[in-house]
Amino acid sequence: MSVHSHTAARQDLAASPEFPRHVVTAVLVSHDGARWLPDALAGLLGQERPAQFAMGADTGSADDSARLVAEALGDDHVLHLARRTGFGQAVEECNRSAPHLTPDDLPYLKRPSGWDPVTRSWRDDAYDLPELPHGEPVQWLWLLHDDCAPEPDALAQMLRVVENEYELGRDDVAVVGPKLRGWYDRRQLLEVGVSIANSGRRWTGLDRREQDQGQHDHVRPVLSVSTAGMLVRRDVFDRLGGFDRHLPLMRDDVDLCWRAHSAGYRVLIAPDAVVRHAEAASRERRTVDCVGRTSASPHKVDKAGAVYTLLVNARTAALPWVLLRVVLGTLLRTLAYLVGKVPGQAVDEIRGLMGTLLRPERILAGRRHRGSPQTDKGEMRPLFPPPGATVRVTVEQVASSLVGRSDPEAASGAGRHGSAVESGPGGDDADFLEVEQFARLKRIARKPGPVLFLVLLLVSLAACRQLLGGGALAGGALLPAPAGAGELWARYTDAWHAVGA
Repeated sequence: MSVHSHTAARQDLAASPEFPRHVVTAVLVSHDGARWLPDALAGLLGQERPAQFAMGADTGSADDSARLVAEALGDDHVLHLARRTGFGQAVEECNRSAPHLTPDDLPYLKRPSGWDPVTRSWRDDAYDLPELPHGEPVQWLWLLHDDCAPEPDALAQMLRVVENEYELGRDDVAVVGPKLRGWYDRRQLLEVGVSIANSGRRWTGLDRREQDQGQHDHVRPVLSVSTAGMLVRRDVFDRLGGFDRHLPLMRDDVDLCWRAHSAGYRVLIAPDAVVRHAEAASRERRTVDCVGRTSASPHKVDKAGAVYTLLVNARTAALPWVLLRVVLGTLLRTLAYLVGKVPGQAVDEIRGLMGTLLRPERILAGRRHRGSPQTDKGEMRPLFPPPGATVRVTVEQVASSLVGRSDPEAASGAGRHGSAVESGPGGDDADFLEVEQFARLKRIARKPGPVLFLVLLLVSLAACRQLLGGGALAGGALLPAPAGAGELWARYTDAWHAVGA
């Protein structure tokens, strides 16, 4: 299968696609993703409205990822980068290498010729059209992970949202994102837009294992969308300077979209566009190699990214409060992980926080680069979680730790998504997962400690049932206390001890 031969992806330069003025360059980044790439490439090449150009970047994969991408897109459309290259850096390399297609490259963008070769006559109405009948071309980047598979109409649905906004005169849309569903449980919602709390939690506003029943299917502004399927205007991406180099993998999406809002642009969610996402890195289904010289814990990377994103983007007046919330929240979560016997997550919390706070020069440089926001804080407030919204999730997470959940994904709130947890099967041939009913009760039932406590409690209640109604306890009287220390020792050494009656 190749981008040049696939019937759905083959672009006839003379034929006008749907939403013709939007020129889309698809960018797919792979890293040890051969397990998911066949579905991801099929989703890219099978779009009903194909991208005009496609680029791939492989970051030193140890499996067949590079070969799969090259076979699908062509060797001249794939960049081979170092293994420690982050996602944002790979996207920037593809953005520099991919051409900016112009009306000279895409003839359908120009005014059609007045000569009709079929009737061998001139068409006068063609000369009444402007030079660019579809308007000035708008360049877009469509970002894809190797572990995400877009539905056939995903790109068309996102462009439809953009076109509707343009027809209403609102051309400030810079980023559009799809609805993310689980890779195995294809009805489970992962994200319909995402935000960040003052404590650093990645906030989706979804319940645990929430199923997609159309309850979130309305176009609306959001703080951020995931890079898995993100459609971003190319000129805005260049103006913002791309992704922050200090966020090589996680929270780079929140930071980029936050900066877009601060620059006066809008970020929208297109819920009719659906992308399935395996979240391979955050669920530890592959190693994180782009942070440091050795593989890093995804929880630590996510924590460090959250702290950095908050401290470089928060308004100056709110910065002390944000810093206090981050530190206190980290201490409380660390304590909860220790009580819940998940010491690895506790260490990651501290390492992620201190790794960012001990480098204040990065934070100061990031704040200088971003400058003063152009958007009023009142417009930004609805994009963040309401006060107290994260308390329920925190209590649920602590309770889960106390009953002995040792799964790293569960203990960390599933890495990226603190409110949506998908337990995917480990086999390559697994493609669907039934949602387990009464999962919490079953987890408790498997633990001997809580079960023994409940059994002893029931036995004690049964043995003392006569005392529950109105019985009274009765027993012997207490002996008088000794008058002094000598008498106390004498009673202790006596062979005979009187008992009160």
